[in-house]
Amino acid sequence: MPAFYHRPGIIGVCQSEEMPELPEVERARKLIQDTCRGYKIASVDSTPDTIVYTGGDDHEAFACPILSAKEMLGRTIESCERKGKIFWMNLSGQGRMPVMHFGMTGMVILKGVEPAWYVRRHKEVAKAWPPRFYKFALKLEPQEGSVSDEPRELAFIDSRRLGRLRLLPAPVHEHPPISLLGFDPVLNHPSFEEFKGLLAKKKGTVKHVLLDQSFSAGVGNWIADEILYQSRIHPATPVPALSETQLEALHHYTRAIPLRAVEVNAEHKQFPSDWLFRHRWGKGTREKKSKTAKAKAAKRGNGKGQEGSEEEEGIDKGQGEEEGAQPTGKRVLALPDGSPATIEFIDVAGRTSAFVPQLQVMPEGFQIKIPVKRGKKHKKGDSDTEESELSSEADVKVPVVAVPPKRRAVRTSKVKTEELSESPASPVKRKRKAPLEGHKNKDKDKVPRRRRSGAGIARSRVKDSSELSDAPDE
Repeated sequence: MPAFYHRPGIIGVCQSEEMPELPEVERARKLIQDTCRGYKIASVDSTPDTIVYTGGDDHEAFACPILSAKEMLGRTIESCERKGKIFWMNLSGQGRMPVMHFGMTGMVILKGVEPAWYVRRHKEVAKAWPPRFYKFALKLEPQEGSVSDEPRELAFIDSRRLGRLRLLPAPVHEHPPISLLGFDPVLNHPSFEEFKGLLAKKKGTVKHVLLDQSFSAGVGNWIADEILYQSRIHPATPVPALSETQLEALHHYTRAIPLRAVEVNAEHKQFPSDWLFRHRWGKGTREKKSKTAKAKAAKRGNGKGQEGSEEEEGIDKGQGEEEGAQPTGKRVLALPDGSPATIEFIDVAGRTSAFVPQLQVMPEGFQIKIPVKRGKKHKKGDSDTEESELSSEADVKVPVVAVPPKRRAVRTSKVKTEELSESPASPVKRKRKAPLEGHKNKDKDKVPRRRRSGAGIARSRVKDSSELSDAPDE
């Protein structure tokens, strides 16, 4: 049994906030190839998902008793292939093949074996079956010639629903989206001259070109950053500005980086210690976490900061995306002269790009355009010494409150901050009617709480008229 099936539980290929790239997808392909080849699909259990299932297919196309009899049910898994970040199972007999793409959190799980986690673990390790967030689960039966004689179950899960599942006819590589992919750096890397010819057709930054799946299928964010770091090329360098030496280095490392990652089965702890990948995840927070974890370990009395332990690396088991990424005993990435390198992060091609400014320099005559945050424009005549936008002259909007339709005429108002500091004007008092004569209310300025009945008011009026009639005539 391969080395990555060493512990009981559930095995799979999982991703962190970074998308699964060529090495992680290749690990999933090898998982199916090494454990499920020759097995017959006895049953298919799928869940509805209008986002993950695509290409005109839904979950019923995978598991419906009518459709699955022609598509997946009863067919044998002959092999599993991959190109770029897409992989598929070749099934025996007539019918289409299941094609899978992980998205960001896609994962293939084999029941009964511990998952081979990527940089970050899932918050919940699936113990029940079918696992949480599964899209389809296969019950597999061994046959003559299968890799094992034990029944097995395989599931595809995706918590964020950014993966894709579809059915394509054979040969799969002749149909979109696989037919639209560029070269695979591991499977069919082009020659240097072909590589230069492909680059000549591209525009924009070199990081953007490497992420273009129609150029290099399978290269994602961290692989592109690693290729550019090893090639000593700034990620924002325009493609036409690349020198011949840089092109040669780019051609070499575009294959060397993913090939090395595939050789160690995408185990990041086995990546070379001088890779940028081993140092990029902490973003300056590793030392603080390391001290905290070592203090907790010393307090518990287990490990006490032993060299090579998870506590020394500042990681609790299953805690964060940097678990085991940093090489033991090496806190920082070193420059060729041995001094510590500085890792900076900028946005290139819409992705967070890590680079070392001491080694990756922009070509002469080019500079990085830093995006400027758009705010309120200053009035003419404003100088740097004048007050900011939140000065006393700035306008402050009163929050809008929902009001009935008849009162919508007055919804918002603008007042100056200096007006807010002044004392509010005294409210206008309504003119109150004088209380009726003979009422016992001592406060004559207030309207009595209870009004007299109509009979009482009538008697008062009669009394008033009688007094007027008794008055002597002038």
